[in-house]
Amino acid sequence: MSKIKKLLTPQNIFLFIGLGALLVMIYKIGIGAILKNIQQTGWWIFPILIVWGIAYLFNTISAMLIIKDGSPESHNVKFPTLYKITVSTFAINSATPIGLAGGEPYKIMELKPYLGITKATSSVILFSMMHFVSHFCFWMVSILLIILYLPMKDGWMGLLISIFAVCLSLTYVFFMGYKKGMVMNCMNILGKIPLIREKIQRITDEKRDNIEMIDKQIASLHGKHKRRFYLSLGIEFFTRIFTCAEIYFLFLALGHPISYVYCILIMAFTSLFANILFFSPLQLGTREGGFMLAFGALGYTSAWAISISFVTRIRELFWMLIGMAVMKVTIKDGSCKLSGQNIETT
Repeated sequence: MSKIKKLLTPQNIFLFIGLGALLVMIYKIGIGAILKNIQQTGWWIFPILIVWGIAYLFNTISAMLIIKDGSPESHNVKFPTLYKITVSTFAINSATPIGLAGGEPYKIMELKPYLGITKATSSVILFSMMHFVSHFCFWMVSILLIILYLPMKDGWMGLLISIFAVCLSLTYVFFMGYKKGMVMNCMNILGKIPLIREKIQRITDEKRDNIEMIDKQIASLHGKHKRRFYLSLGIEFFTRIFTCAEIYFLFLALGHPISYVYCILIMAFTSLFANILFFSPLQLGTREGGFMLAFGALGYTSAWAISISFVTRIRELFWMLIGMAVMKVTIKDGSCKLSGQNIETT
């Protein structure tokens, strides 16, 4: 029994969930289809994989700007450690139907020994808020590009304006959260839901001081460190634009180079479609559907949409595998510790 308890640590549970999702995705796609699409993509698969390695680097810089608030504990987190945690967090988010239900608790758990539970929680919530708002800004910019570059029917124009208004409203709500904190408000809203009302109220009463401290730390970044706040948000937004290079490289692999603006529109539409249907496990079918609709709107063949969606799945599999692999690695004093062994890093 003691061995089972040692095996079922929170970190191992996240690892098992991720590995299970990885195997399910491989089974759904099929080994044959994976190998065929890698072969068709050729050497372009390498810059495609590198794009996301660099994107996670930008995510880590954004997160580090949030963490480094001058407090003594903020110096405990080193960049290589945070990069490792970032890659694993996104791997878990890819593996769970509602990504933040898996990746963010894992990230808090990993940062807790360095920052303490309150600082770890506020930092993770702040980064998630940055991530959300950068998506809203990305979608709003993309809508403006669609209006400028594509002829729209009246019905589509109305839909785009509605989506823009929703994104703008949500951005405003999040900025209110940046200024005042939003955890307590969220707890108060959840406390009005009949089935969980009593449990939420009990947690709020027991953890009120911690919740208020988390909200205070969230508000501190915008209130006292505006330069780092907007730099972190700007990096997250730039990362959304940068990852569109994946689509650009995939079209080059097909022998049909396109404008980078069109790559942004394809990525924006696909990510919006996938996030609307966020409850779909591994986003299976939602991303593919988003590619099909985006390619149809731009006048491209559906065969390209299927081919490109397959390769993005392969890229996702690769980084999920990397994320799961490094979960068991501890980086400390220039060395990597894995299963009780010290491996010197270069």
